Parts: sequence; structure tokens; C-alpha cells
Amino acid sequence: MNTQALPPPLLRAPHRIAFLFGMLLALLLFAAWFAELASRLGSHPILPAVPAVMAHGFLMLYGIFPLFMTGFIFTAGPRWLGVPAPSRRAYLSVPALLAGGLLLWLAGLGLGRDWLLAGQLLYSAGFAGLTLTFGQLIRRSQQANRLHAWMVLCGFVLGFAGLLAGLYWLCSGNASGWLLMRDLALWGFLLPVFLTVCHRMLPFFTVSAMPEIPAWKPDWLLWALLAGSWLHGLLSIAGWTTLLADLPFCLLLTYTCQRWQGWRTGKVKLLCMLHLSFAWLPLAFLLYSLAGLLPVSLGLAPLHAVTTGFFISMVIAFVSRVSLGHAGQPLQAPAWLWRLYLAVHGMALLRVATDCLPAGWAASLYALSACACLLLLLGWSLRFVRLYLQARSDGQPG
Repeated sequence: MNTQALPPPLLRAPHRIAFLFGMLLALLLFAAWFAELASRLGSHPILPAVPAVMAHGFLMLYGIFPLFMTGFIFTAGPRWLGVPAPSRRAYLSVPALLAGGLLLWLAGLGLGRDWLLAGQLLYSAGFAGLTLTFGQLIRRSQQANRLHAWMVLCGFVLGFAGLLAGLYWLCSGNASGWLLMRDLALWGFLLPVFLTVCHRMLPFFTVSAMPEIPAWKPDWLLWALLAGSWLHGLLSIAGWTTLLADLPFCLLLTYTCQRWQGWRTGKVKLLCMLHLSFAWLPLAFLLYSLAGLLPVSLGLAPLHAVTTGFFISMVIAFVSRVSLGHAGQPLQAPAWLWRLYLAVHGMALLRVATDCLPAGWAASLYALSACACLLLLLGWSLRFVRLYLQARSDGQPG
């Protein structure tokens, strides 16, 4: 990868270019999704090369979060493992391949299936690079406890399996490949990686800022959290009710929130953001449980409580903290960030509630929630992009 045209600060740490690409791609993907939803309200709807809902499923799951994961895991992972950071070639090429694949995928929605396949292959190459690079870091590590790193790697492997299922869907047109891709991405890759990072980092961040709150993170809790996600995914793949997994998982997540005592962190806004985001998970699996128990349909409300409520708000919370810390800025949430973050929760509540409304109301509210998310991400990105393009304010490397 030719780096001469890139601003020098962008090359100084693994998180910079990955977070930058993550923000830019998130804006592009939400702009495209808003345009498609808005077109349904008129007389000339956009007709992509594959069904819009299927394209949305792939692009929202693989298009946003893995780039931010790349930046985080290439920054925090070496510290977990006590090894040097990945080479510059690795931490620049992986985000470049991921972003390039996504751009081809987006172009393919208008230009045809060959472009989609090219995008899928290029993106998969980048994802394989992420997986192999992190696997090499684990292999070189001499740390006795590498549980969190291994679980993240396991998530990446299942995420790659989801990409293969997506490739099968694109090649064959068989929707079963898309369904398998969705379940592997959600319950094998994204949620397990988020849970693993939360299990390791939330208690650590909490006790660092508020020593009076004990750092509670037993290994059995991590295994139980992962089992809840994996079991939900397996039941979904098998076509069975997920209630057997959802109700115990909801209780476990509620108990975890109680033990982590997030309600006591209100004065430390940057920390409180992480706990508020995690609180979406018990709500999401309560909705999944109610959907399995009640004779009424909640539509995709439980799913969007996970994806829009938990994933998006947690990414904003984590990326903000990492970006401020690695820019030499105080680890404090400015007033604008706190207000924007709360607005993200409002947007997520709107998105979840819309799934429970009659179809006549839902169409315009879907577009409204997509527009709101786009504008919130734009406001967030504009404040943070500059940090990746300039040196640390404290003069330290990174």
C-alpha cells in the first residue's frame, strides 16, 4: 500500500486509519440506506441488484463494526498479549481491503452481481488478514491468560465463515446462504466479540475511574455470556424457537448489569456511556423472550435493540474513549459528546418502537430513524476525524 499520500499522523498508530475508514464507511452506508428507504415513499423506488433488505443485512453487519474492531484490537490486543503491535503494513492493508471491498459491494448494488462478488472477495481477503494477523499475535504471546484474545479470534473465524456463507448466497441466489451469513455474523461473530471486550474492559475501566466499585469479571461469566449468544444462534440456524436461550440469557445479562453497578457511574460520563450501552442487552433479550412467550409479533424490535441500541451506541462509547485517550486528550466526555450519545439512544428507541407499529406508520419512521442515525454519526465523526489527522496533543507517540 502506497502511504506517501497519507498524512503522517494517520500512520502512527493502528487505530487511526481503521477508525477513520470506519467513520467514513458508516456515513456512506447510512446515507445509502436512507436514500433507499426514502425512495420507497415516492413513486420511483431504488431497485438494487439484490433485495434491499438483504443488502442492508450484509452491509450493516459487516460494513461498520469490523473496521472499528480492527482499530481497537490492533491497539488493545498487543497490550493484552504483551507483544509488539502489528506491522504498519498489516494495520494499513487490512482496513484498506475492508473499505475497498465495501465500496465495490456498494457499487455492485447498481452495477450488478459481478461487482458484488468482487467486493465480497476483496472484503473477505481483508477479513482474513485481520484474523490471521491477530492469530499471529496470540501465537507469539507468552501470557498465561489469553482467554479473551482466543475468544475474539474465535469470533473472527466465525465471522469469516459468515462471509463464505454470503459468498454462497451471491453465487447461487439461495437465500439460505444469506440467513446463515446473518446468524453467523450476529451470534457467532459480532455479539461474542462485543461481549468479550466488554467482559475484559468494562470492569477495568470502572475500577480505574471508581476504585470503590470492584472489578467483577470471573471467567465463568465470559463463558456463560458467549454460550447465550452461541445457543441463540444455533437455535436460529436450526429454525427452532430461541426462547430456551433468550430467557436465561436475559437474566444473566440483568445480573451482570447489577454486579457491574453502572448506575453509580453517572458522574463519570465517559464510563457511564459504556454501561448505558451494555444495558441495551438485557432489554433486547427481554424482547426476544416476550416474542417467544406472547401471541403478538414484535417484528425486528429485539434484533434492532441489539444492533442499533447496543452495537452502535457501544461503538460510539468505546471509539470515543480510545480516540480521546490515544490523542492525549483528557478521558472526559465533553458536553457535546454526552448530548449526542443520549440522542443516539433516542434514535435507537425510535428504531425499536417502529418495528412494533402498523405498516402504514412504519415506512416513514424507518426513513426518519435512518436519517437521524446518519446525522448523529456525521456530528460524531466531524469531531473525531481531526484527531486521527494530527499528532497527539501531549507529544507522546501513537
